[in-house]
Amino acid sequence: MTGIFKRSGRRSYGQGVCGIAALWLLIGFLAVFPVAAETRVEIQGAEQMSEEEILGLMWERLVYVRLKPASASRANDAAFLTRQVLLDEGYLSVEVSARILGPEHILLTINEGLRLTLGNVRIVGDGDHERLTKLFSRPFGGRGFFGGENPPFQDENVDEGLAYVRQDLQAEGYWNAEVSLLERRIDPVTGLVEVALEVEQGQRFQIGRPTVTSSDGRGVKRVATTAEPYIGEWATTEQINSLRAAVVEAFTSRGYPDATILMNRTLVGNTYIPEISINLGVRVKLVDVHTEGLERTNPERIQQIMRPLKQAEWYDQAAMHEKIRDLLATGAFTSVQLETDEVARKRIDATLHFEEGRAKEVSVGGGFGSFSGPLLRAGYTDRNFRGMLRSFSIGGEISGRGLLGEVKLTDPWWRGTQISQTLRLYSLAFGFDGYRTVEAGLEAKWGYEVNENYNLELSLGLSYVSVTEDGLPERFLGFTEYSHARLAFTQTWDYRDSAVLPKSGWHVNVPIQIGIASGDRTSTYTRFAVDGGWYHSLGGNYQLGVGGFAQLVLPSGDIQDLPVDLRVFNGGPRSVRSFPERTLSPSFSGDPYGGDFAWAVNTEISRPIAGSLRAVGFVDVGGTTGNYVGLRQGGAEVAAGLGLRLDLPIGPVRLEYGHNLTQGPAEPSGTWHFAIGATF
Repeated sequence: MTGIFKRSGRRSYGQGVCGIAALWLLIGFLAVFPVAAETRVEIQGAEQMSEEEILGLMWERLVYVRLKPASASRANDAAFLTRQVLLDEGYLSVEVSARILGPEHILLTINEGLRLTLGNVRIVGDGDHERLTKLFSRPFGGRGFFGGENPPFQDENVDEGLAYVRQDLQAEGYWNAEVSLLERRIDPVTGLVEVALEVEQGQRFQIGRPTVTSSDGRGVKRVATTAEPYIGEWATTEQINSLRAAVVEAFTSRGYPDATILMNRTLVGNTYIPEISINLGVRVKLVDVHTEGLERTNPERIQQIMRPLKQAEWYDQAAMHEKIRDLLATGAFTSVQLETDEVARKRIDATLHFEEGRAKEVSVGGGFGSFSGPLLRAGYTDRNFRGMLRSFSIGGEISGRGLLGEVKLTDPWWRGTQISQTLRLYSLAFGFDGYRTVEAGLEAKWGYEVNENYNLELSLGLSYVSVTEDGLPERFLGFTEYSHARLAFTQTWDYRDSAVLPKSGWHVNVPIQIGIASGDRTSTYTRFAVDGGWYHSLGGNYQLGVGGFAQLVLPSGDIQDLPVDLRVFNGGPRSVRSFPERTLSPSFSGDPYGGDFAWAVNTEISRPIAGSLRAVGFVDVGGTTGNYVGLRQGGAEVAAGLGLRLDLPIGPVRLEYGHNLTQGPAEPSGTWHFAIGATF
């Protein structure tokens, strides 16, 4: 396996000097041997476009015609190239003739004929008509070069469009789907081509028990065991590819790196029967791992990371590939190449060829939030700290509400295991509505990825906190000078297609935390929480999302005795959006002081309106109680609103307005929010 990522380099000084020298040589050559005048290509007869438009589109193609004197062959070439361009634009009956008017002058005469463009596409039969129409239209492209709202129509695109529709239906499990051109009607005046397609999905197939053949009888039982969870599932392309990948990994992870796995199919009734052929080859064990190309990285660190592979009974190629991906993910390397060599019978060594990258950087960033206001962040990061592939960072943040400084050290392979560890030292000064807080402390986190969808995290923290009133009377603040020790355990299930811009799937996060606050008195607490979301596509354009959260804190005494920072709040761009951040909570003179139970449910529907820009409509329901008395007595607030979202690689940039449908005394009628990241 080879994974190579290269960065483009800057031009060297020597390259610049050579370029200048070449330019002067060219100027000297032209002075001694002047080039003949350029042959002019003139176009006449075009009615729907100008001569400049056609020549501009064909400029590069006509270079060799212009650089030589006019001749019959070059005139015919110019006519041929012009006709091809116009054919691509839908002028299927276009005629182009050429005539030489002089040694440096070619005249092209065009008879355009009727331009054909793709008009309405009608689907007759099964399936999502809007989505299938878009798939069929894809080969025709967008607007033509010479204007018009409809793309040019070409016969060869019809078969390609039908293939797109057929492949899409098969990808959803309709393996006997039939798609055909039912009708094609040309308007003799406008040139619009109206198309009707007949779609018969047929029955949807389910995956059946596979048939397995092996060159030497080995592996048949393993395939059957691996395929068992897929039997009865819909025979979509995604499921079938997942089945094949699972079978391949079942052998490459057990010492068969050269295993050959072939998969075909048989359709019986409504059952998709995979036909799997395997040739396992020789089973091998990994003896040693060698490294080359390391200058700033400690080779012993690589050996520590690879030790579990060497200790395994058989070579796990899948795990080796995962280790290489993790090494690249540190940012310390631009490429890692794997090479294996046989050193004895059923024994191999691996050599990792590294190309180290720039691991140190200084970053500066800025932003704005509807709660925190303007924000400026600066920091320094070393992704290969002391050559041990640990990430060290130090930075600070200034916002409209306060300051944050922190130092972090992350070890992706804590003690050589697959557990990651992060140590964080921080200091924070922040102003909330009604009070200000200053906190300094230390946190330690350990994370373990059980599989690609399930993660565990354990964290410990100890900090000192000072709270001062800024509108809220002290009786609402609880402890104002205290130390805070806590222990938290979090489970996360994530089946989204993307954690940054999710379009399908679901995720659930369940943290449990216990802590103790010690000041002039002591209070212990337990906090339970759950949050998550579900995403689903509705047809070809619309996107449905349902999410929410619930938080419950159980103090050893009254909720008013618990420090205000440890209570729960509601309201904001990720909860009930008719309220500003944290203000959907018990309050005094408009300043929230939090409660012991908060919850919210969010429902969203969005659709694209232009490129990455989406429109969204939403309804939020939620509330907060000061002493847990249940949903009815605690009350529920309802918000409805609209917004715009720009999908970027960092996440959706959101501008939204939530209107308060249950407005009470002293409550806002609605709130604008600006935020980055998904709602849930």
